[in-house]
Amino acid sequence: MKLRIANIIGLVILSACVEEIPIATDLQSSIAIEDVLIVEATLTDELKEQEILLSRGTSFSSDAPVIFEQGAQVNVIDAMGNTYDFEERESGAYRSTEPFAVQQNVDYQLLITVANGTEYRSETSRISGTSIIDDIYAERMISDNEVEGMAIFVDSSNPGGELNDYRYIYEETYKIIAPNWRAFEFEIISEGGVVLNEDTMEFEQIFPDVTLVPRAQEEQVCFNTVASNEIILSDGLTVRGNQIAGNQVRFINRSNPILSHRYSILVKQFLQTAEAAKFYRTLLQFSQSESLFSEVQPGFLEGNIEEVDNSEGLVIGFFNVASVTERRLFFNYADFFPGEELPPYFDGLNCNNPFSPPLGNPDRDGPTSPQDCGAPRPLLDYLAFEEIEFFESNTSPPPVCQGPYLVTPRPCGDCTALGTNVQPEFWIE
Repeated sequence: MKLRIANIIGLVILSACVEEIPIATDLQSSIAIEDVLIVEATLTDELKEQEILLSRGTSFSSDAPVIFEQGAQVNVIDAMGNTYDFEERESGAYRSTEPFAVQQNVDYQLLITVANGTEYRSETSRISGTSIIDDIYAERMISDNEVEGMAIFVDSSNPGGELNDYRYIYEETYKIIAPNWRAFEFEIISEGGVVLNEDTMEFEQIFPDVTLVPRAQEEQVCFNTVASNEIILSDGLTVRGNQIAGNQVRFINRSNPILSHRYSILVKQFLQTAEAAKFYRTLLQFSQSESLFSEVQPGFLEGNIEEVDNSEGLVIGFFNVASVTERRLFFNYADFFPGEELPPYFDGLNCNNPFSPPLGNPDRDGPTSPQDCGAPRPLLDYLAFEEIEFFESNTSPPPVCQGPYLVTPRPCGDCTALGTNVQPEFWIE
C-alpha cells in the first residue's frame, strides 16, 4: 500500500488524533494541505529491512503527484533500549540500516525529525498476537454487483488472543501467451532513400526492404507481477473464537485477461491492533465514498503520531507494529472455466485482424502505389515505433494497396510488450 494514504488524503478533509487539521480548500485558508506530513509506518516480525514512508499532502485530485518528504531523520526505539536507524533509500522511502524483526511483548516508538527541524513522535505500539493464514483458496462466483469472476479468500486465526483485525496486501503474477506469436521477426535491410552510385556518378533510388530472421529472444510466454494499491481489511463471514473464515481479499472479473492462462497471488496478512484497524477502516470509508464532501462527514482520522512541541507541525498517519504471514495460491483458467472462451486480450486489442501496410518497394508491394491508396503508413514506420510484429506472408493475389507481409499489433505477437520473459523463481506449473 505504498503511499496510498497520500493519495486518499488529497481528496478529503481530515483531522489528526491530537487536534483538528483545517486543510486548505481555498486561498483564504491559513493551512495548506501541503503543510501536512503523511506517515506510513508498519513494522513487522519479519527479519528484513523495515520501511517507513514520508510524504506531504497533495492537491484535491486523485492523480496528483505525491510530494515526497526528503532529508528527514527517522529512528525507532524500543523498551529494551535499542535504537534502529533509518536512511533514505529513495525519495520519501526510509529503510532501516540493518535488518530487524519486532518482538512479542516489546513496545516500539517512532521518532521523526524533518529537514526544517520539526520533530514528531508516535505513541508506543506492540504486536497484538500472531498472524496465521490457515487456508487460501479461489472460488468462481457472482459478485454482489452481478459480475461473474474469481474471488480469492483467506481463512485466518490468532492463537494468542481473540483479536481478529487483519489488513492485507498482495502481489499477483500471471502468465501471458502472445496469441499471434511467430518464430520469425522483421529485420530491416534498407530504410530507403537516394544514394550516389560511385561507378556512374548518378543518384539512384533505393527502396525500403526487410527480411525475416529467427527471433533473438523468448517472446511467446511472459509473466507480469502487479502489487495491490488499495486498503483491504478483514470482512470474514464466519467468526469462531480466534478463527475467522472467508476473508475476501481479491475479486477478478472473468473478462480480465490476467486470468487467461495461469494466475498466482501472494497474500500478506497483517494482524493489527484495534487502534490501527479503526484508523484504516476510517481511511477506507473516505476512499470508497463517491461523493466525499456530501456523504462522508469530516471528522477525526485518529492516528497515533503527533508533533513534539504541538506547534504547526501537522501530521496524519499511523505507526503500526504487526505480526505478518503470507501464503501463495496458483490456479489455471481451465480449472474453473473448462472449455470456455478465454477473456479478451489485453488493452482491448483485437488480435484477429492482421493487416498489411505497404513496404514502399514496387517490386514487393501490390500493383497500386501507396499514394493511390490514400498514403497509408508504411511498414517501416510501424517498425520504427515498435508497433507491429510479423504474422504471415501476404499471399492474397493480387495484394492491392498492401505490402508483402501481414502484421499484427506488437502485444499480440510479442509478449514482452506486456511483461517479462523471465519466469519468476517461485513459479510452478
